[in-house]
Amino acid sequence: MRVRVTVNGSWRSAVFFLWFLWGLPVAANPVDLFGAGAPTAGAGDAAVATCVGAECLYFNPGFLSLGDRPRLMVGVTGQFASLATPGGDVGIADPFYSHVGASVLPPFGGFLKDRLWVGIYLAAPSAEISWVRLHTPTEPFYPYYENRSQRLMIIPGLSLRLLDHPTFGKWALGLGVNYFAGLDGGMVGSEGATRAMEARVAFELKGLFGLNAGLAWRRGPWSAGVTYRQAFGVDFHTVAFNHVAGTDIDMEITAVGLYSPHTFQWGGAFQAGRTTFSLDVVEQLWSFYDGPYVQLRSQMPMVGELSGVIPYNRFRNTLGFRAGVVHGLNDRWTVRGGLGFDPSFVATAQTGVTNLLDAHKLTFSGGLSWNLTSAFTLHAFARLQLLLPVTHRKKTTEITCSAEVPEERADHLLDEWPCDPDDPATAGFQTSNPGFPSVTASGFVFMSGLTLEVLP
Repeated sequence: MRVRVTVNGSWRSAVFFLWFLWGLPVAANPVDLFGAGAPTAGAGDAAVATCVGAECLYFNPGFLSLGDRPRLMVGVTGQFASLATPGGDVGIADPFYSHVGASVLPPFGGFLKDRLWVGIYLAAPSAEISWVRLHTPTEPFYPYYENRSQRLMIIPGLSLRLLDHPTFGKWALGLGVNYFAGLDGGMVGSEGATRAMEARVAFELKGLFGLNAGLAWRRGPWSAGVTYRQAFGVDFHTVAFNHVAGTDIDMEITAVGLYSPHTFQWGGAFQAGRTTFSLDVVEQLWSFYDGPYVQLRSQMPMVGELSGVIPYNRFRNTLGFRAGVVHGLNDRWTVRGGLGFDPSFVATAQTGVTNLLDAHKLTFSGGLSWNLTSAFTLHAFARLQLLLPVTHRKKTTEITCSAEVPEERADHLLDEWPCDPDDPATAGFQTSNPGFPSVTASGFVFMSGLTLEVLP
């Protein structure tokens, strides 16, 4: 098992300059963007009231026990992204991830007979188990898409059918555990034979858990459900002991990356003959998020304790929707379609030093299923997510020509121009912020995938 932590720069630079860096928000849940599998992704992930099998452990664990038979799924998803930045279009680093899931009915007796189902869902990137990048505060990047396909996700869970009544319908409750590992350890740096920094690093993994809970109901052609997914992030903690020019410089560095917010998802569905209509509402509570900035505390010689200054950012709660339709053409072919909208969680007024790029997202989905035999079904999907362009404009702080350095306001940049262009002595403060005078967020993400479903 390997965890890769990548910082813009080398470890030698990191020893001295990491306190200048802050990690910008990372929302790295691959299922939110790429889907848990082709059957739900093709219908726009409007799956809180329609999921079956292992995908329910993410969308609604309650429906796991309302299935009719055990299921096994395995598949792969790929993506191509083009996201605008001042330095040119960028993509999402890892283009592929695979997914595997299973749901079974254990042979319990008594009250649990035919009531308790268990399952597991796993999504794995093609390269790294986890890849976390830390950015400088001024660097423009897309927090919603950063490392989306670069995190291993493991969700075991169970579901209990609470009631099966001809009048009140079927009720079930399910729980899933979103598991990952945090990073804890230390680093020792000292000057080597060439006076360059040499570092010894030792880290260990520790378990982290987030809860997925779902309530499911079905009666006749109607079904409904509600799901809560607990906020989840990966903690990183490092203590660095550095000996430079005969002086000890010790630092404690902490960060939270790969963050997903508290999420509530409500959904309903109606089946009319061979066609099923579904609608979900998704609420994400980003306002509880402080941002996974790198927190630094250091003991400096003759100075004492120092703490890094973190730029302020405000995140807002979002309310989006998913709509899907599934139609069975015949006993062998099924078509799917979906539409989704997700508001931006980043405040529109990016007038300070940071350049968090995000925009409202409009998503179109389509899918096709082919029943190869009574036991094997092949699902395919394609999805296009468009970012509706939004422009963030910077402001500058007006200063007078004096030797006194003005205090930079939280929502302004320092002056860009010299007070007197003909007199270099009156040069004002220059900024290298790439977001000045404005920066626009736009682009698209295209993704597609295949899932083979096996019914033993």
